[in-house]
Amino acid sequence: MQTTLTRRGVAVLVFAVAALAAGWLFGGRTLNAVAVPLFVVLAGAFVYVRRLDRPSVYRRVPETVRRGDSHVLSLSVEQSGEPTVSVVDPLDGIRGASTLETVADGREATRAVTFDERGEHTVGPTLVTASDPLGLWTRSFSVRNEGTVLVQPRVHRLHETASLLAGYVGLTDERGQFDSLREYRAGDSLRDVNWRVSAKRDGDLVVTTYAGEGATNAVTIAVSADGPRVDSAAEAAASIAVFCLDHGVDVALHTPTTRLSAARGDDHRRRVLDALARFDGGTVRRDPTDPADVAVNAPADGGHVTVTAAGMTRRYGEVVGAPDETTDSSEVAA
Repeated sequence: MQTTLTRRGVAVLVFAVAALAAGWLFGGRTLNAVAVPLFVVLAGAFVYVRRLDRPSVYRRVPETVRRGDSHVLSLSVEQSGEPTVSVVDPLDGIRGASTLETVADGREATRAVTFDERGEHTVGPTLVTASDPLGLWTRSFSVRNEGTVLVQPRVHRLHETASLLAGYVGLTDERGQFDSLREYRAGDSLRDVNWRVSAKRDGDLVVTTYAGEGATNAVTIAVSADGPRVDSAAEAAASIAVFCLDHGVDVALHTPTTRLSAARGDDHRRRVLDALARFDGGTVRRDPTDPADVAVNAPADGGHVTVTAAGMTRRYGEVVGAPDETTDSSEVAA
């Protein structure tokens, strides 16, 4: 906690000292009458800021976001005396203003930020600088109340019929012959819900299945990256995983530090994307007992990210949609 004179305070102090010196040298009582009140004001302002309690800082940050998303972060400060405060709130890997001006009366101060970097990022700790009503002195407080945001990789839209995966994992937008009806299960695509039949059931959804649909019901995705394109590899793996989950296929994920068993549903989707948010490169060790069906690789030399499935390897940029369907076409072409 540091107490400092502001520029205005320094100017007042210099003027008061000069007036006092002139009065002493030349005997001007009028100058002394000016200098003494200025010293009193400076002393009173100093006592004011020294009596301020440590502030409380409250913030609201999202728990998880996608890379490239923009959000509004809010922050409020409460402190005795409700002084005007300047808040420095560092942003790690987040683009936006790190300094706010507000009043320490609990009101919310907001700022728009953009999450440019994948991974786990910290907002804070906060440096709160309070001033007296005249702006002569400031006192700074460091408040450790960091907020953490997990930035997931972007998800690109794959081609409507992802030729690299179709047939191998049974993913296709083409419909075959009607096969049967069954009850809805968590993770099923809403496009497969038979709404006419479901309307006749009391609160139960019914899903239509088609002949030849679902060559497999689970896919294992392994992602490795030894070079500078770690973000691109994470986005490729995330896009393929979401594509499979959207089509009702269970997804297992292997990274150098994480192994997720095959599952589906919203909770598993979040676990997959969270694991890829924390993916920091490295090579997945091959496991003969649990081989990967789809391998995503970013080579050490910074070359193109590749996707291998059913013995066929292609550049990731060849299986994604047009550039206007993605956040950043330069990443897709990686």
